[in-house]
Amino acid sequence: MLKRRFAILLTVIYMAFLASSVSFAGTMPISGANAAEPDSGVDIVIGNEAGVASKVPAPEISAPSAILVEAETGQILYEKESRIPLHISAACKIMTTLVAIENADLSSYVTVSSDSARPEGSALNLEIGAKYKLTDLLYATMLTSANDTALAIADHVSSGKIDRFIDKMNETAARLGMHNTHFANPTGLLDIRQFTTAEDFALLIKYAIKNPTFNSLFSARSRPWYGTGSRPEILTNSNQLFWSYEGVEGGKVGYNNKDQQTVVSTALRTNVKLICVVLDAPETTMYTDATTLFDYGFSNFWKSTLVSKGELLKTADLDGKPIRLISQSDIMYMHPIGENYIREFTSTAELTLPLKTTIPAGTATYILDDGTEVNISLYPETEIIPPDDTWTKFRKSIVDNKDIFILIIVLLVFEGILLLFNLGKLFGKLYTYLMNRSSQKRRID
Repeated sequence: MLKRRFAILLTVIYMAFLASSVSFAGTMPISGANAAEPDSGVDIVIGNEAGVASKVPAPEISAPSAILVEAETGQILYEKESRIPLHISAACKIMTTLVAIENADLSSYVTVSSDSARPEGSALNLEIGAKYKLTDLLYATMLTSANDTALAIADHVSSGKIDRFIDKMNETAARLGMHNTHFANPTGLLDIRQFTTAEDFALLIKYAIKNPTFNSLFSARSRPWYGTGSRPEILTNSNQLFWSYEGVEGGKVGYNNKDQQTVVSTALRTNVKLICVVLDAPETTMYTDATTLFDYGFSNFWKSTLVSKGELLKTADLDGKPIRLISQSDIMYMHPIGENYIREFTSTAELTLPLKTTIPAGTATYILDDGTEVNISLYPETEIIPPDDTWTKFRKSIVDNKDIFILIIVLLVFEGILLLFNLGKLFGKLYTYLMNRSSQKRRID
């Protein structure tokens, strides 16, 4: 009986080991194209303030501060006093919209409080206690710059704690690298504690337009507004570039003083999307300035492939074997038309086993003529996974099949208890036998 139990137990252990071996083999890493796609692994450090524009004569504009940025790479094509802090109401409205998108249920309804319904400045005259769709308020804020809609949004998202909403605005700015920006209210009303720069504003737009919901708001030319009545009012985007400049995809205008206008827009032609920010421009030249910068960007610069996905960028040695290191994404860069614009190329590799196609094993660095640094993570083209020794396989099999091994341990404990019980019975019989023999011997004596 005992032998049969041990035979069954050994069979279970052997089958568990076989199952773990199959399981382990089934989870071996797969080489090449079947492996998981990694992140793009690209870090672009923008060069000098003039950016690519240092190679091309810059145009003259009336605005005291402006910047022109390529939306994908972030390269600066033009800048004029882009780090001067200014009070820009449009930046507040856009940040308010972005914070709401990222922190609220867009299908929710907003109940207008008394504090939200009577703001200073422009307003759509929201009714106290009335309910509006959050998405409608977001469109109204972007299209008309209404302060009551912006306040109602902030009040709703923060559950009445406007200071917390403002904290979230500043936290988002810090996360995006807007180091010369501070928000003091969600409306953009004049406040000496509130400021941003053309450079920071461009960073905000570059990030925000990647969000499909924000992009829909930013690109809207008009939207019906029902308010609380039955007849809709058509809200229209005041940015005239939508109708006057080919390729404009999104935009907003704003001001605290009519003599100091802000216009921010994006425009796409061929494969190039540009972000244009013009701050505190005279009302008579704000659109001329923006058009001048867009023309300058599209006429003088081009976006080309710096590195193609799968392109070999370095071959390194590992134990006498050549290891091919590649880029796992297409990487673009802006340059003046007709110029290569690449000043320097370097690469490094750090190879240790195991090599996996999803883990970087080196870096390639391109330095452009404007000082922009493009750092590209390099990945092994194929994987090299050294075979595990027997002990490692056994440990992995335990981890991968812990339920089976727990069962085995339980069986072993059970069998150990049975063994101890049987040994106890055996020793008891032996003790009884010896005691009987001793008694018999004493009687004979």
